[in-house]
Amino acid sequence: MIHSREPFLGQSRRVASNLEGGRTNQKLRTHIALVECAANLLKEGKSFTVADVADQARVGRTTAYRYFPSVEQLVVHASLHAITEVEKKNIGLELEGASSPYDRLRRVIEASDKSIKDHEHVYRTMLRESLNNDESDRDLPRRSGARKAILDAAIGSLKRELGDRRYERLTAALSLFIGVEAAVVMRDVVKISDEEAREIKVWGANVILQAMLLDASHPVTTPRAARRNTATSKSRRTRVA
Repeated sequence: MIHSREPFLGQSRRVASNLEGGRTNQKLRTHIALVECAANLLKEGKSFTVADVADQARVGRTTAYRYFPSVEQLVVHASLHAITEVEKKNIGLELEGASSPYDRLRRVIEASDKSIKDHEHVYRTMLRESLNNDESDRDLPRRSGARKAILDAAIGSLKRELGDRRYERLTAALSLFIGVEAAVVMRDVVKISDEEAREIKVWGANVILQAMLLDASHPVTTPRAARRNTATSKSRRTRVA
């Protein structure tokens, strides 16, 4: 009697799939362990090597170097991880109880400033490594979405009122007022106190928010749009004539 091999093959494939999934999960856990350990060292202001992090995370050094061939790569991942976790916690707490978009925007800027002050070494490390990174290096993480997510949490309720295009322009403009880049400009370039810098950023952000809300309620025709409308009207009159 000949038995079909399909049940056996199907079971083998499932076992293989489970093993592959297990290996993938293990790789992810190892990667996270290394990044979290390095992030903690960064927040403490300590320098480290890949070997140092491997030892503290209880990961084999050879394995650690397979994930992060250079300490620079590990620093990039760790700084982004540390900043994301810090901002998620601090800014999320600050938004509780704030109702108006102006108040929520102020709290975001204040929380961002506090986060930078408490972890300035991590932020400046992230900024330095971000500027040094080659855009063609796909192994390095990109600073995508974190700041946008913060603004969405603060003023996302305005999206329906403003429409997609206005909202995207608004969040792009407001991104200039939060984060380490704004802090560096105010402190290192403009050379003003943190308190004055914060008030200027809050003022500028509120001016832009107010202008966008006003534009949504009373749209202003731009010169280009006006010329286009005039040309269209002339064309229609010519066809009618």
